Amino acid sequence: MKLLIAEGEPGVRARWRPSAEHAATAAAVVWLAGVGLLHVLMGITVPSLFSVAPLIVATVAGERRTAVFAGVAVALTIATGWWHGTTNDAVYWTRVAVVCVISAMAIVVAGMRRRREERLARMTAIAQATQLALLPPLPAQMIGIVIATRYRSATREASVGGDLYEVIPTGQGIRLIIGDVRGSGLDAIRLAGQVLSAFRRTAVATPTMEQVAGEVGQAIGPHLGDEDFVTAALAQIAPTGGLTIVNCGHPPPLLRHRGNLQPLTDGKPGMPLGLDDDYTAFTASWSPGDRLLLYTDGLVESRDAHGDFLPQHQIATALAAPDCDQALDTLMTAAHRHTSGHAHDDIALLLLEHGGSARSSANGNPPAVPVQQRPGQPSRAPATRQPRPHQS
Repeated sequence: MKLLIAEGEPGVRARWRPSAEHAATAAAVVWLAGVGLLHVLMGITVPSLFSVAPLIVATVAGERRTAVFAGVAVALTIATGWWHGTTNDAVYWTRVAVVCVISAMAIVVAGMRRRREERLARMTAIAQATQLALLPPLPAQMIGIVIATRYRSATREASVGGDLYEVIPTGQGIRLIIGDVRGSGLDAIRLAGQVLSAFRRTAVATPTMEQVAGEVGQAIGPHLGDEDFVTAALAQIAPTGGLTIVNCGHPPPLLRHRGNLQPLTDGKPGMPLGLDDDYTAFTASWSPGDRLLLYTDGLVESRDAHGDFLPQHQIATALAAPDCDQALDTLMTAAHRHTSGHAHDDIALLLLEHGGSARSSANGNPPAVPVQQRPGQPSRAPATRQPRPHQS
């Protein structure tokens, strides 16, 4: 049994909650006792019913506990034969053999289940490590820019997919990327990792954003299959507040300025990363209090039961929330309701607010404190907050 103590209230005992293993053990004990009473009090002789107990335990417990109940089931089966005086009956010993076989199978099942759960635990750990690589913890604030992120996988069992984002402080200002790898599964995750690796390597050393996009595309080009592509939006926020954007076939960023929401685009859609070497950047301006939303197409292509996309006014309403974290939570909730919980694509969101001051954060977290940079090491802000996946 597990005793839960109410947090913050020392000495207050919470309700006892049985674990699955304890509940199965109790059920098996009750089953053995009930079948035994049937044999003793009512004269009903069905020895094979004892073998149900180790099967119950095997669903949640390990081999050792299952073996204990298997032994008890066999012992009770033999005891009922002695009680009813049927130990010389060949049919009786056949029933004992059946109970022994079923009990042995229960032990094998318990071992198989335990090994499967261990493999699942290892896979979960790998998925969590992959999530940290593709969806890294980001500081709540960089040089007066408030940052908030959200991610939701279209597959409930998956914690990460082919969407990616990263924010890096450089000598030219903050540089960031958000991208979407075509497809899903391990191949998409592997390609997303290569995109991030190339971006982190080039963002700190390449003078212009056009060159950053070109070099990232060249780096991942050899790894693209015939039908693979990666859309991305890259941006640079200069210390003066100016925006430089390179769009590589990605949905345009949305700027909320004085209550109005407008897409940032130069009218020239670029090719996805790896399919072109010549990208064009354009500039835009934003003011303190403005918010910049970068997202993957899972947001704007969210469809309801009638096939209608998520209305833009719901995005605008969400971005008007008091702080960035609340804005993204509201936006994720709106997308979830619009699709009735049946999302068909991953959603990654990256929201930045021109805070104008590095002393406070719109999401309530303290600003990031730069770490001492080692000689020859690329500059990188410390990760002070784990990005929060949205729970549908």
